[in-house]
Amino acid sequence: MADIAHGHDDHGHGHGPVNPVVEVIQHPKPSLYWLTYGILFVLLIVTVVLYYIDLSAATRWVGMNFVVAMFVAVIKAGFVVYNFMNVRGSTKLTWLWAVLGFVWLMLMAGIFVDYRSRPSQGGWESQYTERMR
Repeated sequence: MADIAHGHDDHGHGHGPVNPVVEVIQHPKPSLYWLTYGILFVLLIVTVVLYYIDLSAATRWVGMNFVVAMFVAVIKAGFVVYNFMNVRGSTKLTWLWAVLGFVWLMLMAGIFVDYRSRPSQGGWESQYTERMR
């Protein structure tokens, strides 16, 4: 029988490397937070001003105020996600999940607007309430 000499690192017990690489996170400068705060504050003022302006009279479309308000809200949410939730310096996979979250939100909003815009036709409720009378 032959003796085989094994070094300590050759066993492969799944403990990982001897000197693991430590991930260093660089925090953004405070000026970025102040800039984001200023932009969010300006967008808040825009939201409040838009509440008092009737855009549907100018465009002759009833849902214009809602569309503009949602556009401003999506911009504000994008700033928060980008700067405060560390999407700014992260991987492409994190970007993908952040974008998919916004896509899901837009799909849900579209379904809700579609549902609310349809006229009420009574549906199944009218059949059962007539029988109960």
